[in-house]
Amino acid sequence: MNLKSLHSFLLLLFLPALCFAQRRASADVEVKTVIGNNVTTVTKSVYCSNNGRLVTFFHSPLEYILDTNILGESKLYFPSSNGVFVDNSGAFTSVDELLLLVLNGRLEDLGLSLSGYKLKSTEILKDGLMKKTFSGMKSDLPPFCEIVYKDYLPIYSATLDADGHTLVKVYYSKYEYLGYLPFPKRSTQIIYNSPKDSTIVRSIYSNIRLDGTDSMFDFTVPQDAQPLDMSELLKK
Repeated sequence: MNLKSLHSFLLLLFLPALCFAQRRASADVEVKTVIGNNVTTVTKSVYCSNNGRLVTFFHSPLEYILDTNILGESKLYFPSSNGVFVDNSGAFTSVDELLLLVLNGRLEDLGLSLSGYKLKSTEILKDGLMKKTFSGMKSDLPPFCEIVYKDYLPIYSATLDADGHTLVKVYYSKYEYLGYLPFPKRSTQIIYNSPKDSTIVRSIYSNIRLDGTDSMFDFTVPQDAQPLDMSELLKK
């Protein structure tokens, strides 16, 4: 094991304990989605706390603020109209936010254990790569997921159906250390809508800060915000 691999291994081993001391992280994110010949770009800023709270300030193409947690308890606030939509169905959740997973020491399994997956097998591949396969423990989950590691850091993950066909691929790159936290600043997700059709989602993180003091970490919806119903929300 080389020095870089050993460093990454020790970090992932002790990261959950170390993260108790780390409370907050924020970043700016650009998300480009490609469907056929159409490209859409979303810009946002994320504010994570290691209690599972996530505040996301969407800047474009529409300005709004999403306040949610790992339980899927969410509020969408629209500053321009002072309207708020409350949704506790689990449609929005913080569990998939990559920065929050790293902050909470969940990089090793990318939060799969939180989502209902259990480690099934570990395999050593060529060129020093390692693959872990996970099984879904709930009927509403895809049956399998796998993660491939280089120097003990995830570089690829996939969601598979019961026949082993890939439903979603994600590539992780541009790793940088944020203090003691290894973080992939770029992720590229490929969603296979059909054998001949796919959606590509690329996320690039920048301006990442640990233990920041931005007021957005403590954002609360104004008390005089007007409730919105779903029909009003869809018009936005």
